[in-house]
Amino acid sequence: MAEATKAPVVEEVKNCPACKKPLKKARKFYRNGAYYCNNNCFKKVQATAKASAAEAAAEKEAKAAAEKPVEQSQA
Repeated sequence: MAEATKAPVVEEVKNCPACKKPLKKARKFYRNGAYYCNNNCFKKVQATAKASAAEAAAEKEAKAAAEKPVEQSQA
């Protein structure tokens, strides 16, 4: 019964998500729920996220256009 009430273990982030460098205690840059080594790494992650979102939107739009039946004009 005691095992069921244990709190989930939160793993501490030890590397920057952008460049994979080890984070030093004195040099952590915290933004949007993650620690980065500096502002440039944060901006790099934001740019890649924005690019992947735009790519996904374009892919979704292309898929919707392909599924839409082509209307034939009757002359």
